[in-house]
Amino acid sequence: MTNQHVRHLSNLAKKWLLSVTPSTSMIDQQVAIKATGMKANSHVTIRSVAEKKTDEIIERFESHAHYKAGDNGEVSVPDQAASGGLYTGTEPMGLFWSMVPSPGERLGARFILRDATKPMVVQLSLYEGQLDTAALQTTEPKATAAAERWYMGKDVERIEVEHGRLRGALFKPKGPGPFPGVIDMFGTAGGLIEIRAAALASHGFASYALPYFAYKDLPKGLQNLEAEYFRDAVDWLCDQPYVKPGGVGIVGVSFGATLALQTSALFPKKVSSVISINGSHVFPIDPMTLNGEELPYVPFDGVIPEPVSGVYDVFDTGKNLYDLQDEDSAFIKLENNQKCKYLFVTGEADRTWDSCFYAKKSIEQLKRYGCSNYQLLSYPGAGHLLEIPWAPAGSRFWSPLINGVLEHGGTPFGNTRAMEDSWPKMIRFLRRHCGIGNSKL
Repeated sequence: MTNQHVRHLSNLAKKWLLSVTPSTSMIDQQVAIKATGMKANSHVTIRSVAEKKTDEIIERFESHAHYKAGDNGEVSVPDQAASGGLYTGTEPMGLFWSMVPSPGERLGARFILRDATKPMVVQLSLYEGQLDTAALQTTEPKATAAAERWYMGKDVERIEVEHGRLRGALFKPKGPGPFPGVIDMFGTAGGLIEIRAAALASHGFASYALPYFAYKDLPKGLQNLEAEYFRDAVDWLCDQPYVKPGGVGIVGVSFGATLALQTSALFPKKVSSVISINGSHVFPIDPMTLNGEELPYVPFDGVIPEPVSGVYDVFDTGKNLYDLQDEDSAFIKLENNQKCKYLFVTGEADRTWDSCFYAKKSIEQLKRYGCSNYQLLSYPGAGHLLEIPWAPAGSRFWSPLINGVLEHGGTPFGNTRAMEDSWPKMIRFLRRHCGIGNSKL
């Protein structure tokens, strides 16, 4: 038998295999995807698919990338560059963050798990040749694998919050603590969004996912927000025996970031740190009340333009905020809480509003009062919604605020790079500045 015949029989005996290590991991943990058993230097496609299930529908998201096997007939995704598909280059987690709605899904679909006690399950498939999205819908794979991606660690517990008028869910490590306390808020999507609170708890925080409208018996919209609700949330979290004394942190994105800043300024005694992710330096949209009186606010005065290909770009509707003088009464008075540490995280390609400008105005406000209790993380190519790295990183999502699909800006690549850099820095920031023993910036 010749050497050529031996190699031929060896190739016939090989079995295509696809693996992901570890198969169960946290959402912010990198994994290694590997394919083996192919012919040397052959072209293959690796596909990822995840489903988001709600009471009403199931939505599917997917990605794929093209790779060339090495001389050993193997592909190692963390170590090799993709030549095509939904991303190119060496991207260890590209098959996760580049997922987009599958063909036939509604425009503006967003992959966000409402139940953080369940994992994001990603089905991985291996195909011969360089296939596109259409071909992948009907072609049978040569090998498959599955990855479970968790927001909530196995040593974390979830506690339903129904205290007075407060609602939401608290995630904490199991045990008595005390743990540094954090309140977590999202923006105008409404309802209860648990994923970041669960992920923070998995890093050692007692993290309270705080909804403020469109959830249970809370207000249906943003028109009836009371500052006392957020004061009560701070007081309640500080009073828990498993929360470290000395003040809590607040994390918010978008309108939730603006609420975080406002809460720290109105009730400074117990708020020791704030992370504002693309928030505003003034209160926009509708006024919030304190003791029954409206607080200063600045409504957007621009006209929402007609959508382009079904997508609204509202960036220019907030241009009137550029005209405010430095001492305008609508500015959130961060100088009221000079012991608080502020971290501003901004996307330079934000199309929801000019969050970079807003963050700089907040910093200028602090500087005017001699404060240096701030940091700024600003990311080119990043848009409005910066969350946890390696979940699907889209930029066009349905917004109940405008009852349409909103352009949030940035690219999946730019958003991912921003999240990869900012997420561990946010965790370190909260560890330093929540509770007793806060260190200086």
